[in-house]
Amino acid sequence: MKNRDKWIAIVFLAFIIALPLATAVRNVLPQQEEQRSSEQQAILENNGTASDSDETQEDEAQEAQADASAETWFTSLQNAVTGFTEGLFGRTKLIAFNTELTSLLTGGTYIESTQVLLGKNNMFFYKTQLDGQPLWDYMGINHFTDAELEAITANMVATRAHLESMGIEFYAICVPNKEIVYEENMPDTIARVNEVSRGQQLTEYVNENTELVFIYPKDELIANKDDAQLYYLTDTHCNQKGSFVIMQALFEAVYGASAPLSSVSFRTDATDYVGDLAYIAGLGSTGKYKIDTVYSFEKESADESQYHDQVLLFVGDSFGGFLSTICKGYYKEVYWVYPDEFDYGMYEEYDPDVVIWERAERYCEKFGDSILITKY
Repeated sequence: MKNRDKWIAIVFLAFIIALPLATAVRNVLPQQEEQRSSEQQAILENNGTASDSDETQEDEAQEAQADASAETWFTSLQNAVTGFTEGLFGRTKLIAFNTELTSLLTGGTYIESTQVLLGKNNMFFYKTQLDGQPLWDYMGINHFTDAELEAITANMVATRAHLESMGIEFYAICVPNKEIVYEENMPDTIARVNEVSRGQQLTEYVNENTELVFIYPKDELIANKDDAQLYYLTDTHCNQKGSFVIMQALFEAVYGASAPLSSVSFRTDATDYVGDLAYIAGLGSTGKYKIDTVYSFEKESADESQYHDQVLLFVGDSFGGFLSTICKGYYKEVYWVYPDEFDYGMYEEYDPDVVIWERAERYCEKFGDSILITKY
């Protein structure tokens, strides 16, 4: 018994010592980054979940270097420790092992992750508090104040007025969080305090107090989810079928007509896609969660009566990739740009007839930003 305990202790100590040593050795040797397949990279880029470009990473590195000069010795020590642990040898595999172990020990009902929640039927949910607060939205515990609702709405009213003065139509979309649409797959341990989320709260306020076209297509998505998978199981985003439902909800509100999901065609591009939430949980490299199907909208199947001979500028977050893809079947030209990358000069560059402003529900407070009418 004593010999067994001794050997366990020796192995444990060897592991603790070897891990940082292996990290140090690896850090001084030339590294080859892990590459995604071209198909995975294309999909991630299209729905906005790909990693930053080299140019963006270089800019961030330069900013970090500039900030470093003002750091205290303690902050420098903290950053050094953080950087070392984030680059720990085998870190991704250890995270994946821990996640798989907790899943196994709980009968597949729980995974150990600070940002990802394993729901029912192998559906992953985003529980971060660093990228919006989707769980708070689901629980209904982060409602806007009346003053916040008034300010956000006033900005959108001003935006519409400004664009109308330029001869541009303006519409807004708030995409429901996955938790709201697939409530039945949420773990029973997460209780809803109030079933009115921030997205629904904002939509009701806007619709009651303005004539803005502002849609929150929760009901449309729920009505279609039994006929098709609308959000990925392993990703926070809706797929192109879900994106079609969302855009048709907007078309109904704007043009008074919409098409059912069954009226158009989608090509199946993959049946083993692994989404962003699986990667965040450290499970992206395992084969267990290669379970998602990738659908691609065939724009030739779009109803010609819904076509608009207009140029669309779609200003939206990572959901905008697929949403703007759907729009290509219904507008003459479509341009998609991230809100943070939007520049006022794009109105002259693209000469749009229509501007659609989209934000995911977890970012819906950003409808209060004046990015679309601010001249730099």
